[in-house]
Amino acid sequence: MKPSYSFEQTLARMQQTNERRESERRAFMATQPQLIHCHVHPDEQRLIDEHETARRTADNAGMLTAGYIGCPKCLEETKRERFKSYGVPDNLLHATFDNFMPEGDDESSHVAVATDFCNDQRGFLVLLGGYGTGKSHLASAAFQSFKHGWFVKHSSLLLALRATYRDKGAFDPVQRAQAARLLVLDDVGLSSGGRDELPLLHEILDYRHGERLPTIITSNLEWNGLANVIGERMADRLRESTFRILKFSGKSHRRDARERYFNE
Repeated sequence: MKPSYSFEQTLARMQQTNERRESERRAFMATQPQLIHCHVHPDEQRLIDEHETARRTADNAGMLTAGYIGCPKCLEETKRERFKSYGVPDNLLHATFDNFMPEGDDESSHVAVATDFCNDQRGFLVLLGGYGTGKSHLASAAFQSFKHGWFVKHSSLLLALRATYRDKGAFDPVQRAQAARLLVLDDVGLSSGGRDELPLLHEILDYRHGERLPTIITSNLEWNGLANVIGERMADRLRESTFRILKFSGKSHRRDARERYFNE
């Protein structure tokens, strides 16, 4: 006959078991190499990690297995591939708040505003200004503060929509844009136009407005020009849900980015 235990006794036994396993795991870790070389990047070292050891041990049905922190280069490559899969262009994967270069006092607070937007995670952040002035850089930096989302050019969104006219099995860009944790709609106003453009934008933006989902819009247009593209009705609604409108008026950074483009 199995002995019966009180609730307090059961908790005490569980605690003793956990403490014993933790002691065994620490003793095991002390016998393992504390540093190993990454098999992908042999010049990088990986330090033994308590949490990774516990996870691997649990995955291996309790068999003690040493785990190590990820190689910095491998972690960076994994991060880059993940954000590429969400649509961030390769030439913007380097973009961070730290390496954003504001032009003058008017842009010096842009990073602080974008950071606040990332913390609040709702509403529309609208970035307006000329070519190459840093709008997409700031949008990409903000995007990488989120775990997932979709970064897509306005023109690419239209092409994806039109692909569904020919192929009913093609993915639905409207559904993806509506469901994205963060949507970055880049270069709004540089599309080829068409009768389907305004309904597409309205369906996406109106949904995200209603659900208070974080959305970033970049455009080379002034606000009045952007309002013509998205429609006056939608522009009026955005006056309610716009977190901030940031204007970029400095010189183009394209020439400064040329060296990085060819050397990375």
